[in-house]
Amino acid sequence: MFKVAARVAEKHGKGAILVMKPFYEKEIFDHKLQGALDRLKARIYTKVKDLDVEFAPSAEPVRFADRLNLTYKKIVPGEKWGGLFDCAWFHLTGKADPSCAGKKLVLLIDLNGEGCVYDKNGSAVRGITCVNSEYDRSLGLPGKRVLQFAGKSNGGETVDLWIDAGCNDLFGILRENGTLKQAELAVVNDKARDLYYDYWVLLDFLKATDRDTARYSQILIALNEVGNLLYTYDDGELDRCAEILSVQLKKKAADTGLKLYATGHAHLDLAWLWPLRESRRKALRTFSTAMEMFDRYPFYILGVSQPQQFEWVKREDPALYEKIKQKVKEGRIEPQGAMWVESDLNVTSGESLVRQVLYGKKFWREEFGQEVKTAHLPDVFGFSGALPQILAKSGVDSLITIKMSWNKFNVFPYHTFNWRGIDGSEVLVHMPPEGTYNSAIAPRSVAAAEKKLSRPGLVRQRFNPVRDRRRRRRAGQRAFGTLEADRQPVGAFARRARVHARIDRRNQEGPRQIENL
Repeated sequence: MFKVAARVAEKHGKGAILVMKPFYEKEIFDHKLQGALDRLKARIYTKVKDLDVEFAPSAEPVRFADRLNLTYKKIVPGEKWGGLFDCAWFHLTGKADPSCAGKKLVLLIDLNGEGCVYDKNGSAVRGITCVNSEYDRSLGLPGKRVLQFAGKSNGGETVDLWIDAGCNDLFGILRENGTLKQAELAVVNDKARDLYYDYWVLLDFLKATDRDTARYSQILIALNEVGNLLYTYDDGELDRCAEILSVQLKKKAADTGLKLYATGHAHLDLAWLWPLRESRRKALRTFSTAMEMFDRYPFYILGVSQPQQFEWVKREDPALYEKIKQKVKEGRIEPQGAMWVESDLNVTSGESLVRQVLYGKKFWREEFGQEVKTAHLPDVFGFSGALPQILAKSGVDSLITIKMSWNKFNVFPYHTFNWRGIDGSEVLVHMPPEGTYNSAIAPRSVAAAEKKLSRPGLVRQRFNPVRDRRRRRRAGQRAFGTLEADRQPVGAFARRARVHARIDRRNQEGPRQIENL
């Protein structure tokens, strides 16, 4: 490069001004780096064979015990199995090949609908959803299509899987005309998978980083180097790429003094774009999936805010409910909603809201022995001025919400404050500064939350509810460096926030008081 510059200077004279165009242009950023990520993703799973699939359709759900009374017929990917909100039982069978011996195996299942996998005793063990669901893709892909099968295959495992399915996506929409999309046995390359998420985190971090910084250039160069190295995707190559990225992942940025509380949650509308019976089935899919996440990720914590969901599970699947109770005892599941459901607050009467809290707290106390003091209302579209009085006099002293930040014209200025109601009662309110309850828990999520956080010297800590992007969080914690990440329940944040509120009030700098919102 310097020889070229010397020749240019010699040609144009000593007074020439040499203008060098940056090598890393936006086109490379958008295409080359994303292309490397896409190629990595394609190497995570290698198909071994298609599974044999039979299904039995029905207009309404059929219980596990009655599934054998249905009439089954064969189906292959691309064939239609139902219309919107139709139901079916799927039976998937197959056998691993000797070539799979010693390898990690998974099942890749996409029904273009939602489904729940059951064990031989009729208990839910895992939910699945279609990949092409109507969903905000900036939060990540919605599809739960990967089922763990064999950690180390002996080359002869038998697949015998039962799935209770609904022909609708997450938002009650028919996808690809209700056709079966995928049912495969596949080998998983964990090294490619780990490298994919490390690369994904750094690429996302790059998009949230100032281009005119050394950190930006260093990450860009590392990502580009990995993209250039990826060719054979063998273990040695993947190890070398992981080593390159680990240098950037281990770095920390300046200490902001802020702390991030990360608690998973499943925001499940009990009545919205689907029949009520789908809400019940969604609860089974959600909590059975959570059980698998608890086993795979020991740091995972799930917040649950609506006793009605657990009431359904208790009635429909007692075995799953007992697992839930055990996880509550272990502190892995946090009851955090003091109301029976995440209630509407616009048209609901005061009497109804009182009963919401009465029966919600009663359920948590009788079923789990816990006194819940935090209300969780992330998705309500308005607030009654009587709510602080109702909550405070019911023993609820904190509220997590968010929808006031979803405003096109008026920006709500505070994130943590005391809300004073009509009668003077107060409740501590926190609105996650990222401005959503659907956090991708990506670098851009942390950057947005830090930027939006008002009065950072006052709000020492904060809570950020997130969906369970577990691997991204684990890699992201190493990459962000801007905040100390802590996997804690919401209650831990609320308790610390209340302590700080009392201290700040004594110093006459307490959280803002908002009267009669």
